Amino acid sequence: MDALIFRIRVTALWLAVAIAATASFLLYMYMPGALEELLAGEMEGETLTDANLFLLAAFVVIPLVMAGVALLVSDRVNRYANLIAGTAFGLFGVFAVVSHVLDDGFNVHVLMAALGGAGALLIAGLSLAALRHPTSEPATPASEPSRPHEATST
Repeated sequence: MDALIFRIRVTALWLAVAIAATASFLLYMYMPGALEELLAGEMEGETLTDANLFLLAAFVVIPLVMAGVALLVSDRVNRYANLIAGTAFGLFGVFAVVSHVLDDGFNVHVLMAALGGAGALLIAGLSLAALRHPTSEPATPASEPSRPHEATST
């Protein structure tokens, strides 16, 4: 896979993960009683602390940072960083879906978390594939023809 195409695909996927995380948080607020719970300083039965708020912000900021990283760092570092971050976000998405389904059922915000997790796992898979096969076929030099010349008979 061409390095530029890989970078563009991964950047678009990281932006989709960030949008899914933001949509998940916003859709959570539309659940009945969720806004009152947030105004009371709680979220899903837990007290909101500064650490919780920083963690929630990180789930939106880190994919945006990774979108920039995918465009700016070298190919090998890019692939390893995307593999690690994609796996971490993907596993968090799986954890979020499983924990919500076991607790209170499947809601729309859980669907968005699942889509974000799936996108992150796709990034990890693309990075792993790119690490295993770093380059496609080598380009032929311009002086060397790609096909043998046909003999012309006169």
